[in-house]
Amino acid sequence: MDQTSDEDLMLRLQKAKDREAFAELFRRYRVRITSYTCRLVGNAADGESLAQETFLRLLEKSDLYSYPRRFSTWLFTIARNLATDHQKKKRAATSASFELMADARSAPRTPPADVASINDEALDQLQAAIAQLAPQHREVLILRAFYNMSYREIAEIVACPESTARSRMDYALKELRRYYRRFGDEKEARHDCG
Repeated sequence: MDQTSDEDLMLRLQKAKDREAFAELFRRYRVRITSYTCRLVGNAADGESLAQETFLRLLEKSDLYSYPRRFSTWLFTIARNLATDHQKKKRAATSASFELMADARSAPRTPPADVASINDEALDQLQAAIAQLAPQHREVLILRAFYNMSYREIAEIVACPESTARSRMDYALKELRRYYRRFGDEKEARHDCG
C-alpha cells in the first residue's frame, strides 16, 4: 500500500500528470466521494455520475489545487459544488420547488414484506429524516457524521465560518430529534389504535 500523502500525490499529478498518482487518489477516495454525492442528492445514479464528474474535474483542474491545503477538503469541495449545481439544474428543469422535491425524496419506502426488519425500518427512517433537513444543515451533518470531518474542514468545504458550521450541525441534530419524536408519537398512536 502506498504511504505517500494525498497532498504529495496531488503535487505529482500537477507537475507530471502522473497516472499512478491519480490512480492512487481515485482508489483512496472513490467510495467516500460516491457515498457523499449519493447522500447529498438522494439518488444513487445521480450520485455516481457526480462522483465520476468530481474525478474528471480533479484531472482537469489539478492546477487549481494549492499546497499545503488538505487534498480531501479540496476534493470534497469539488463534489459539493457539483452536487449543488446538479440540484439547481434539476429544480430549474422540473420547475418544482425544493419543498416538493424534498417531500418526494423523503416519502417512506415500503420494504418488501418478506425482507422488512427493524434495521431496515430504522435505516429508512434515518434516510427520511436526513432528507427532510435543509440542504445547508444536511451537508454539514453528512460531512460530520459520515466522514468524521472537523468543523474547520466542513467550514472550508461549505464556505462558511466554523461557528456557522457548528450551529448548522446543532440545528440538524435538533431537527432529527424532533423528527424522531414525531415518528415515535405517530407509531405509538398507530399501535394504540390497532
